[in-house]
Amino acid sequence: MKILVGEYMAKREAYVLPDGAEFIVGGFRTSFTCPAKNGYFADVDNNCQIFHVCNVVSYPDGKTEVQQYSFFCGNQTVFSQLSLTCTFPEEAVPCNNAPDFFYVNDNIGIEKAPFLTDNDVQRASQLIPLYKSKA
Repeated sequence: MKILVGEYMAKREAYVLPDGAEFIVGGFRTSFTCPAKNGYFADVDNNCQIFHVCNVVSYPDGKTEVQQYSFFCGNQTVFSQLSLTCTFPEEAVPCNNAPDFFYVNDNIGIEKAPFLTDNDVQRASQLIPLYKSKA
């Protein structure tokens, strides 16, 4: 798949998954498009079994390109937007709430910024099944 950003034509690696991925994630939708920001993003349309790494590249002439790379989580795991890792569903932010945590990407690359704040963890703990049962 190619996208045109400015005058650059870029090949995207979106949804180029290894052979056999469909046996783990089933049939999948190719509807996710990276926002114009860097980070790791859960694919809600695919039950968070697929996630995307988005990379914004700026060129000297002022044009930008958004690169999108897709990955799938291992058998019986999903991508947790809170930890930016694949984990068991009961330990993950529910998939439908993943977009509420896309902001977690904002601290990537900021040396002195914490990965997660206490507020992030508290907010997520009210949603994550494993932590709700212990509250």
